[in-house]
Amino acid sequence: MDITVREDNLEWAMALHRSCPVVDAHLDLAGEILMRHRIGETDVIQKYYLENFRKAGIKLVFSSIFVENENLDSAWENAMDQIRVLKKEVESLSEVMLVTNREELNTLLAGDKIGILIYMEGLECIGEDIDKLDELYQMGIRGASLVWSRKGALATGCCTARDKCEKKGPLTKAGIRAIERLEELSMFLDISHLNDEGFEQVCHLANRPFLATHSGSRNVYDSYRNLTDEQMRALAGKGGIMGVNGCKYIAGSLAGNHLEMLCRHVEYEVEKIGETHVGYGFDLCDSYERGKAVLEGRISTSQDDCLTDHGQIPFLTAALLQRGMKEEDVRRIIGENFADYLKMMLPAK
Repeated sequence: MDITVREDNLEWAMALHRSCPVVDAHLDLAGEILMRHRIGETDVIQKYYLENFRKAGIKLVFSSIFVENENLDSAWENAMDQIRVLKKEVESLSEVMLVTNREELNTLLAGDKIGILIYMEGLECIGEDIDKLDELYQMGIRGASLVWSRKGALATGCCTARDKCEKKGPLTKAGIRAIERLEELSMFLDISHLNDEGFEQVCHLANRPFLATHSGSRNVYDSYRNLTDEQMRALAGKGGIMGVNGCKYIAGSLAGNHLEMLCRHVEYEVEKIGETHVGYGFDLCDSYERGKAVLEGRISTSQDDCLTDHGQIPFLTAALLQRGMKEEDVRRIIGENFADYLKMMLPAK
């Protein structure tokens, strides 16, 4: 059985979602837009996301640029296509804006628009050419993970969410240079999908706070996509934030107890590393998978997400309040932590 949210707590949650910034630190938005454009759809944000963003009071979404395995032979071109179509859709919407610096972030937080921040979920598209990070920066990219759940030119990823095996392999020399260049460019580093060996090296190499945009606690659910207690403490010690992942194979809610497991991750993380280092990074993929299925000429019945859409996020917030979490801690978790992090990490203009 999952948590039944009481109406008074849902109203409380909705009030918080209206009064403070709500941030989702991971969504494969650009990739889905590109796929749906290729099957003749347009206005993807408007059609599939905008209403639920508004419903949940979403203020900022981190859109990843993720290159599928089948596109790795043309990874740079695929990444550029994703960036192009995402920007085109954002520019067509008066209520949405891109966020690339602190000035734009402050404008966003003071106004009524919804912000999109673009970052790379894996840098397979640059190979060992670290100079391409400068090109990505000029295009408005403001963060990156070194690798997805596979072996790349910069690092080795952990296993995928449904697998259970440890992946060995250190950061490469190019990967070490990439970390240095990301910091020089004021681009944040995301360690979600990185293997344990690479994570340990990052802790020694990174001088600036890094993120786990969409990873949970390995103690709560034993997946290599989640962080151990030691890794959580190391991330927090560097000033970083981890965003709770909303995939049932990472949250561990295979029995349908989605809110319960998401709450358990958040509560455990707060207990171990404090409320200032925890946020939301749901990685909701069902809509993405449905778009991919249409592109490939099949039907998707995927229901891998703990939440049906972004409009359901207030139910998690309400469940946390209902289970006794303090309001000031909840405010930080639903978005203030990531907003404060970006105020520190983004370039001024």
